[in-house]
Amino acid sequence: MESSLVNKGKDQMQRPRCAEEKKESSCLPSASCTILQKHYCGGEMREKPHDIPSINTSGSHVLSTVSIFEMARAQLHQQTSKKEDSSSFTSNTYCGLYPQALKDFELALLLQDSAEMFSKRHYDRATELLRLCNLSASPSGTSVQRVVYYFCEALQERIDKEKGTLSSNRPEGWEEKPFNLDKVLQNPKPIAVVCYQSSPFFQVPQFAGIQAIIDKVKSAKRVHLIDIAVKIGSHWAVLMQALDNVGDCPLELLKITAVATSKQRVEEIGQRLSSFAAENIKFPFSFKAVVSEMKDLSKDLFELDTNEVVAVYSEYGLGGMLAWPNHMESVLRLIKSLNPCIMVIIDTEANINAPIFMDRFNEALFLYGAFFDYLDVCMERDNHYRMTFEGLILRNIIQNIIICEGNERTFRNVRLEVWRDLFEKFGIKETELGESSLYQANLMADRCGHGFSTLDMNGKGLLIKWKGSPIIFASAWKFSP
Repeated sequence: MESSLVNKGKDQMQRPRCAEEKKESSCLPSASCTILQKHYCGGEMREKPHDIPSINTSGSHVLSTVSIFEMARAQLHQQTSKKEDSSSFTSNTYCGLYPQALKDFELALLLQDSAEMFSKRHYDRATELLRLCNLSASPSGTSVQRVVYYFCEALQERIDKEKGTLSSNRPEGWEEKPFNLDKVLQNPKPIAVVCYQSSPFFQVPQFAGIQAIIDKVKSAKRVHLIDIAVKIGSHWAVLMQALDNVGDCPLELLKITAVATSKQRVEEIGQRLSSFAAENIKFPFSFKAVVSEMKDLSKDLFELDTNEVVAVYSEYGLGGMLAWPNHMESVLRLIKSLNPCIMVIIDTEANINAPIFMDRFNEALFLYGAFFDYLDVCMERDNHYRMTFEGLILRNIIQNIIICEGNERTFRNVRLEVWRDLFEKFGIKETELGESSLYQANLMADRCGHGFSTLDMNGKGLLIKWKGSPIIFASAWKFSP
C-alpha cells in the first residue's frame, strides 16, 4: 500500500530541530548540495556544476513519455484483438493529440508492435517495423524519439542474434559480453557520472539513506560505514559534515570501507574523502579500499573492531546479484555476519527480472521512458553530459536487458516487495525511515523542479517517482539476532 508524502504538504512535515536538540536529532547540513558539487569529481568536473541542472520549461505541459507508451500499448492490444497491426492505425483515432505527441505516439506504437512480432518469432515483420521506427527515432530528438532509438537498436541486435546473422554495425569477431555498470561508473574520467551525481532526483534516495544511517549511529563513539558497491562516494562527505555537527557526542573514529572492482577508482574516492576530512572535520577518519567482486567478499576483508558500530549501504549493488542466487545468498549471509545496526538499500523500482520477454520489454520501456522524460525536462537537449549519460550508460543497460539472456543478463531489477520476500528468508526486517529521512528526501525532491517528482511510502520504504512513475526506492533494514 502506497501513501503520498506530497499530499501532506511540506508544511505538515515537522522539520527536525537539529540545532536546538543535537542530543536527540542530527540532520544533514544545509550546504549539503554545495558539498556534493565541490567534491564529487576532480579537475575539470568541478568547474561547471551549474551547467548540469539547467531546466527546460518547454515540456512542462505535454504528455509524459510513459503516458504515450501506455497509450500505444493500449492501442496495440485493441488492434491485436481485432487481428490488425500498427499499419492499420489512423491518426483520427487520437486526433486530440498535438502534432508532436501524435508523431511520438505513432513511433511508440511501431516499436511495441515490433517487439510483439519478435516475441512471436516473426523476425522479418519485426525488422520491417524497426526500419519504419528508424525513420523518426533519433538520439537527439524528443524523449520518446530517444527511447525508441535505443530500444530499436537493442531489439535489432536481438533479432540478428536469434537469426544468427552478423549485425552490420558490429565488426567481425565482435564478442558479446555482459555490460558492467560498475566499471563504467568507476572510469577515471566519468563524464556521464557527473550528470548522474549532479541530478537532484538521483540524490533524493541518497539523502534519505544517509539520514537514516545518521539517526542510527549519532550516539556511537566509533562508526564503521561499509559501502558494498561504491560508485562515486561523494555523498559520504555530507555524512561526515553531519556527524561533525554532533557536538555533544564527538566521534572517536569514522571508518569507511568501500567495495569496488576498480582499484584506481576506489583509491581516488578514498583520497578525495580523506582530503575533505582533513580540511573540514574534527574527528579522526580512515578509509579502506576493498577491491573485489561482491561474490568473493569475506568477513576478514573488513577488519572489524569489537567496539565499533557498523552500518551497511548498498546503492544499485545487490540488484546485480539477482542473476546468481547462490552468490546473493552468500553476500546476504556475509552482511549479516557483520552485525550492522542498519542496512540501507537503494535500487531501481521495476520488475526487469521477468522470464517472459514482452513483460520484461514493456517494464523496461516504461522505466527508461520515465528516465528519459526526467532528463528531457531537467537538462537541455544538446547538453554534453546528458547525451553521454544516455548514449553510454542507459544505452548499454537497455541493450543488456533486451539482447542478453542467462547469466549475461546482469540487469534484473525487482520491485521493493520482492526484496522484502527475499530478505525475510534471511531474518532481515524492514525498519521505518525516520521523519528526518523523509524531510531530507522532500528537500531534494523540491529541487527537481516543476513538481513532477513525487514521494510515496510503500510500506516502510520510500518510492521516488517522476510524473507518477516509480523509478527508485530507498529502504532501511535490520537483522534479527
